Amino acid sequence: MTPYLHQTQNRLRVRSDFILRNPQQVAPQLAQLKGAAGVKEVIYRRYAGSVAVRFDESRVSGSALLAQMEGFGWLTARNDNAYIDTTVRQLARSMVKGAAMLTLNAVVKPSLLKMVLR
Repeated sequence: MTPYLHQTQNRLRVRSDFILRNPQQVAPQLAQLKGAAGVKEVIYRRYAGSVAVRFDESRVSGSALLAQMEGFGWLTARNDNAYIDTTVRQLARSMVKGAAMLTLNAVVKPSLLKMVLR
């Protein structure tokens, strides 16, 4: 998953694969983020892989928070080979099923028709 970043005035939201797959590493980082000067609220959605931060712009800038999140590794992109493997496996299974059905139709149907017509 490519990291998703959304920033509005006094709010910064990050959704990434790192946050989703590493809750044990993210928990202490969230505590560190909550204790930072100017941070009002941190909302963590574990199963969405999302963290939203409300902050006071007069005390901390969005770019400083973003740099901190980048230091945590939240913005690293990851190649998802599992998705590719699953897709290839499903495609291969569908092709094998289709070939098996074609073979059965070509071999079994004529034999059944001969038995019925006798």
